[in-house]
Amino acid sequence: MKQLALGLLAVAVASLARAEPVKVTIGHPVASDFLATYVAREKGFFANHNIDATLTKVPVITVVPQALLSGSLQIGATTLATALQAIDAGLDLKLVAGAGRMVRGEPFISMMARKDLKITTPADLEGKKVGVPGLGSFMEQFLREWMLTAKADAKKTVFVEAPLPQLPDMLKGGAVDAVLIVEPMRSMIINTGIGTVGAEYINEVDPNVLVSAYMVDGAWAAKNAETIRNFRAGLDDALAYIRTGASDLKDIEKKTLGFNSPRLATFDNAVTAEDLKIFIKIGKDLNLYRTTFDPDKIIFK
Repeated sequence: MKQLALGLLAVAVASLARAEPVKVTIGHPVASDFLATYVAREKGFFANHNIDATLTKVPVITVVPQALLSGSLQIGATTLATALQAIDAGLDLKLVAGAGRMVRGEPFISMMARKDLKITTPADLEGKKVGVPGLGSFMEQFLREWMLTAKADAKKTVFVEAPLPQLPDMLKGGAVDAVLIVEPMRSMIINTGIGTVGAEYINEVDPNVLVSAYMVDGAWAAKNAETIRNFRAGLDDALAYIRTGASDLKDIEKKTLGFNSPRLATFDNAVTAEDLKIFIKIGKDLNLYRTTFDPDKIIFK
C-alpha cells in the first residue's frame, strides 16, 4: 500500500508540473523560414511539450540579441551571421535549433537584376548599385564573398540599404541595378517582369547553407535546459507535420505572416558546428570579426 501511495503521489506531482507549462516568448521576423514555430504554436505541439508559447513579431532580426538579454524574449529567431556578430560584440548567446536552409537547386534568396540589365557574374556588379535588406547582413556578406572568390572588387559596388518590401519598387524605378531579395518578393519580381534572376549566389558560395536558426541568452539556457529540449521536440513535431503537406499549412502561414510564400525554404531543425564554419570563413575573409570562434561552444547541447 505504501508503494502504491508513493506511486500515486509521483503521478500527481508529475501531473501538477505538467499542468503549469513554462511560458516562453518567441521573437520572429515576418519570414517563412520559421514556419515550424508557427505550426508548433497553432497545432498545439509546444503545448504537448509543456511550453506555453507566445509568438512576437520583431521588426528587424538585429534587435533580437538585446531583446534576449532584457528578458522580453526567451527564444529569438536569427541568422547565423547575426548570431556571430552579437557574440563577437561580447554577448553570451547560444544557438538551440535550426530553421531555414538554402540548398542548391531550391532557390529562396536570389540576386535579382533590373530587366534591362544583364548582371550574372560577380564582375558585372562593379560600378553598380545593389539594394540590400541590411548592411552587413548575411545576404550582403555572401555576395561580397561571391565577388571576392571571383576576384571582383566589391569596393566598386554601392550597397544601398532598404527594407525588403521596398526593394522591388527601387529595382523597378531604377534606383538600384540589382537587389538581394527573399521570397515572396523574389517571385513577385519575376512574375511582374520587374527583373530577372541574376545569380543564386549564396549556393554558389556554398551548396548547403543553414541561414536561419533560433538563439537564447546563455544564462537563460543554463537554467532552462529542459525547456530547450521541449522547444526542440515541439519543432520536430511541427516539421513532421509540415512534411505531410497538410492542407492547413498555408492558412497557418498566412494567419501569422499575412501572406503566403510561393516557395518555402528547406526546413531543418538541427544546427551543428559544421553549419557555422562557412559563416566564420566569410567573416575571416572579409575581416568582420575580432573573435576566434569555437563553434562547439556556440551551440547549446
